[in-house]
Amino acid sequence: MKKARSSSLKPRLFVASVAMVAMALVVVFLPSSAAVAQQGGTGGLANGGVLQLHLGSTGNPQDYFGFRDASGSGYAASFAEKQSVSAVSGCRLGLSPASSLVTFSSAPTNSNPGFVSDSIGVRTSSEGNGQPCGRIDAPQALTLNLAKSGKMIDYAELDIELKFSGALSIQGYIGNSAVGSAQTYTSVGSDSGPDSGDGDNYRVRFPKTGTTLVNRLVLTATNGGASLEGGADGTQACDPTDAGECGGTVGFSLGQTLGTSDSLFHLVNVDGVLGCGDSAQQSGGTGTPENDLTRENNVGGGACTPIPYNLESGNGVTPGCTVNSPQCILLQKDLLDQNAQFTWTVTWAPETTQYPESPTEFDFDLDGTFQALQPCLADNDNDGLPQLPPTLDQNDPASAVDPWCIMNFQTNFDVATGLWTLTETYFGSGDPGGRR
Repeated sequence: MKKARSSSLKPRLFVASVAMVAMALVVVFLPSSAAVAQQGGTGGLANGGVLQLHLGSTGNPQDYFGFRDASGSGYAASFAEKQSVSAVSGCRLGLSPASSLVTFSSAPTNSNPGFVSDSIGVRTSSEGNGQPCGRIDAPQALTLNLAKSGKMIDYAELDIELKFSGALSIQGYIGNSAVGSAQTYTSVGSDSGPDSGDGDNYRVRFPKTGTTLVNRLVLTATNGGASLEGGADGTQACDPTDAGECGGTVGFSLGQTLGTSDSLFHLVNVDGVLGCGDSAQQSGGTGTPENDLTRENNVGGGACTPIPYNLESGNGVTPGCTVNSPQCILLQKDLLDQNAQFTWTVTWAPETTQYPESPTEFDFDLDGTFQALQPCLADNDNDGLPQLPPTLDQNDPASAVDPWCIMNFQTNFDVATGLWTLTETYFGSGDPGGRR
């Protein structure tokens, strides 16, 4: 059977040698500078490392999920954490520790996640303990839940097996909220033979193009059968010259970077997620501001999907705010194609300053260039929120507005210490850094 790719197939000997090298010592090959940013995060959120599903090797554990931490724009050469994969109670999927990196669930209700022959699938009581345990047979569904705290999946390169004219649909979620549309992957033939070779294995990317941000993946067989695998059959890493495998114009292969044919889930760092009306607080400290971020309704009241965010305070958290700089703040998020808007209240650490107060400065695009915030304009659409002011940058179009403005502020003077404490509330939508 042909593989689902347009490029020529690599010899099995080469693929096997890559896999053995990867098991013995994983060498991190640095991607090109253009690929670094794409491999390292999305929507301003920082590289959070890689979750790697490895099945079919020797050693202890033989089969496992491994977490490879971020190292700048690259990845650590060894696993910081492992979660073993095994068959328990016949062919039910067992994980140890049970919920350290991932958990699994399945549908229909009388089923369990299954594991057999280096394949993860769905087991029902009527299927016994044989090969079907390692398959998702239509219309069964297998759900992978990311349990690693502070992380979300922005894309994955998966080793899947498709049988009997198999078709697999993958839908991403944040909790119970679907993110984007389902992606469907189909086989190029009706393979009903043994599962030991790579003729029925496919390397696929989710999403097919670009990136997403999810903490749950639901894999549903819409025809035939499908399995989630981890390189045991020698399926090579996705080919960056093949738009169907590596994601259109993305132009890189995480599997090639890590030298592995395992299933890979790329991660980004998040502090949490915000639905419309949700708030997040971050305590301050000595010389560190206190943050209170609230997500308002989307512009025009559009449908609201939870948004992952990262909120930081302290020296060096944003470009142009180094160790010896004044107080600094940073907000990063992925809007997931929504017209989201936020109010952000910051209580700056007490400071010695002049009267009137010096202005707070924002770097709107994190290029190290700061400017003083402008006051917000009056609400003219009756949504209870202000309007953004026209930009002062003469290089921008006349219709351009600043992405953030200041709504209100207050200062308190401590007579015992002689220090001022400034509290400000901002309104906007972009990913800024701030300092004062």
